[in-house]
Amino acid sequence: MAMTSFETTTRERIDALADSLTPAERTPDADRFLRALRDTSPTTIRQAPAAAQRALARTKNPDIGLGQLVQVVEEDPTLGQALLRYANSAYYSTGSVVVSLRQAAQRVGASGVHNVVLGVMLEGMLCRPGGEFQAMVDQVRSHLVRTAPIARAISRSFGVPADEAFSLALLHDAGKLIVFDLVGTLRHDLRRDLSISRDVMSRVLKDVHETLGGMAVVHWGLGEHVAEIIATHHRATPPTTPNTMSELLFVAERAEHAISGVIPMDLEQWWKDGQITTPIDRVRDILTNYSATDLAA
Repeated sequence: MAMTSFETTTRERIDALADSLTPAERTPDADRFLRALRDTSPTTIRQAPAAAQRALARTKNPDIGLGQLVQVVEEDPTLGQALLRYANSAYYSTGSVVVSLRQAAQRVGASGVHNVVLGVMLEGMLCRPGGEFQAMVDQVRSHLVRTAPIARAISRSFGVPADEAFSLALLHDAGKLIVFDLVGTLRHDLRRDLSISRDVMSRVLKDVHETLGGMAVVHWGLGEHVAEIIATHHRATPPTTPNTMSELLFVAERAEHAISGVIPMDLEQWWKDGQITTPIDRVRDILTNYSATDLAA
């Protein structure tokens, strides 16, 4: 899916949603919001801070050395603190606590530092849309940080790198953050809360967040391959060729909803809905035994 396809699909979905609004839902604010969202393009999506962009570019370099990794996090105290937390998490812990950035970078490697940078970047992009929508932002953040360790836990079963699974799970709903960022911008411009029903906002999030996320990922320099996965992770139209990372994100997201009590834990139905090609028996025991306490690992 090319970059122009992300934009075209987003606009088509917004147009269809706008046409479906009832007279009660079609408030001036709803119309204003949908027009602004339809006009969203790569150039209007908020760019990651310059420091985060530099750090992402450096951690993506396969030849980066330990000293350079340490320099990446030394430049930003927030990154340093996040790296120490990540390196001392249950997944990486070896029974001893690391207290130096060099030890932490050595423990998690370049891919681990990359995930730390992504996490800090997304945290920095969380907006304050105000009103009832703030609770929705908090839900999205919680879902992202809870889905990532699940994706990592089942990564081996899907035959994909653990840290790559973690990072894409962190990013998979980035499109929702773009929606809320626009809400915050309009609220700031109008100097009041927006009159948009929660139902309309929920439909917007459901219909357009995948392709908006794809646009953002390309804009942030993370590559079109990653963007394609983010833009299709609900697998309503699965890729023409098997894509194990897309499958993994679909399953990890369903699993987080199930562990949180939102939906039943029904692997057979998930495999059918997502047209998953990875054998179900590879992950059944992992997900069946997974619990909410594991999400903090």
